[in-house]
Amino acid sequence: MRCILANEKYTGDVIFQKTYTDDSFNRHINDGFLDQYFMPNHHEAIVSHEDFDAVAALISQRATEKGIKRGSKKCQQRYAFSGKIICGECGNTFRRRIHTSKYGKYVAWCCNTHLNDTRKCPMLFLRDDDLKIAFTTVLNKLIYSHKLVLKPYVAALKNNSGDESLVRIQHLERLLEQNTEQRETLTKLMAQGYIDQVLYNSETNALLAQANNYRADIDVINATMTGDSSKVFEAERLLHFAERGSLLDEYNEELFERFVDHIHVYSRQEVGFVMKCGLTFKEMI
Repeated sequence: MRCILANEKYTGDVIFQKTYTDDSFNRHINDGFLDQYFMPNHHEAIVSHEDFDAVAALISQRATEKGIKRGSKKCQQRYAFSGKIICGECGNTFRRRIHTSKYGKYVAWCCNTHLNDTRKCPMLFLRDDDLKIAFTTVLNKLIYSHKLVLKPYVAALKNNSGDESLVRIQHLERLLEQNTEQRETLTKLMAQGYIDQVLYNSETNALLAQANNYRADIDVINATMTGDSSKVFEAERLLHFAERGSLLDEYNEELFERFVDHIHVYSRQEVGFVMKCGLTFKEMI
């Protein structure tokens, strides 16, 4: 999903043909292969052009400071934990590194302050696989005990929030689920020979575009929601997952990005997963 302040549609303008479909019905980003068309004042604006331009300048400035070029490998090589592991000793973030032991190489996360000067921060590294196991354990505990933990929390939040935005988001989430089911049905129909490839691609592309619109609408609503309303939405989403989910056998990156705001490192033996809904779940390493 694109950030609201990096998408011209929220200023009321629109650029047509950002992507295109080739003869094999594969979707591509249009990097000059076809002409693009700009239409100002296409619809009502949500973000002012001044804010949009200011954010674009800030993004460009930060990229220049970090030596990142648009589309470069450095820009694309980002991990789910990047920028989300916070040191409990100094407050700095952790950096991903490859460590080597007599048993082979492994991924580790290290406090940036400690790496620069061990005297300023004593926090030692954490193994990537240990963090993933800890997160999986947290989710499994929530799946098992959601009635005792999440349901009372959601009820308490709702008593303090009556924002109509939540109703709209819940409706859009249901539409997204229906959209996914429709795409799965199309796949089954094509596999069974009831529809041809051309019709399948056409209908699937239409559903994907519709799903993107739903997600964009959710982004807009989230951006205007108050803190309490946003917590209600995130708590309900986590509860919805826990109610329907089965115990996890392995780490799921998509679930981490969906539910976790950041990881607070208390020590090498204990971390806290600070959820977007406002709850923090401590887990031993």
